[in-house]
Amino acid sequence: MLELFSGLGAAGLAWGLPVHAAIDQSANANAAYALSHGLQPKAWNLVGVRAAQLAPFSAEPWWMSPPCQPFTVRGARRDLEDPRTRALLRVLDLLVELRPPVVAMENVPGFVESTTRGHLRATLIGAGYTLSERLLCPTALGIPMRRQRYYLVAQRDGDGRHRADFAPPPPIAPIRPIAAFLDPEPDPELTVDEALVRAHGHSVHFLDTTDPTEIANCFTSAYGRSNVRSGSYLRDRGVVRRFSPEEVVRLLGFPSTWTFPPELSREARWDLAGNSLTVDGVRRVLGDAGVLPVGVGAGG
Repeated sequence: MLELFSGLGAAGLAWGLPVHAAIDQSANANAAYALSHGLQPKAWNLVGVRAAQLAPFSAEPWWMSPPCQPFTVRGARRDLEDPRTRALLRVLDLLVELRPPVVAMENVPGFVESTTRGHLRATLIGAGYTLSERLLCPTALGIPMRRQRYYLVAQRDGDGRHRADFAPPPPIAPIRPIAAFLDPEPDPELTVDEALVRAHGHSVHFLDTTDPTEIANCFTSAYGRSNVRSGSYLRDRGVVRRFSPEEVVRLLGFPSTWTFPPELSREARWDLAGNSLTVDGVRRVLGDAGVLPVGVGAGG
């Protein structure tokens, strides 16, 4: 795999084999990736990357998780007019030139209605790829967290029948209890001041750790900085607290042995976790498309 916009490396974990190369501009993400994957990502700006820099990796597939802000409400949905879309457009030029066997991608649901998606589809179909597009939420895989995402898998040697099914899939596994993902001894510094609870209680999503049916809301990179619409809070052992970054990445499917670099602040860890993607979702999408390595299942 060639992992573009690699972040914490969730796609590489789902792939199940060594990643040939990873590319990301975030120094914090690259430090976390290197610590846990044993591979130092290249801190390249993809806007200026040349085909000659990617060709030696001979990777299958190319995985990319480009910035989602151009397609979100918080990002003003500027779509192609947002400068952060330029890196994705450059990657599309490169894949037309280099023609990797498989191209796979993740983004927010708002990408479905974007002009950028139309350009992506036209480029890939024009280059001879067969497309499969879908929306998938971790809750369908038994994960107690709402994080619906758009996924695309494009295959160079496909059957030529393009598929786009955005209907919610039926549940594949029962929801696991939220308690299974929590720290055994949560840090007291995660406790939320009662004044904040009183001020924002009407707009904050609270979970009861003793209720096995609870489902967390999507965590964003603003968790810990924004008190509302950035993720859920826990009623835990008589207090209200935030999720730790480690709990968030467990919900994202990272193994219990996965760790952040110790020098990263909690705020930086929340930021990286909020920008990551679900290992289980990637594994399911690649597995259903038949492009996972032998011995790696579709997950769920």
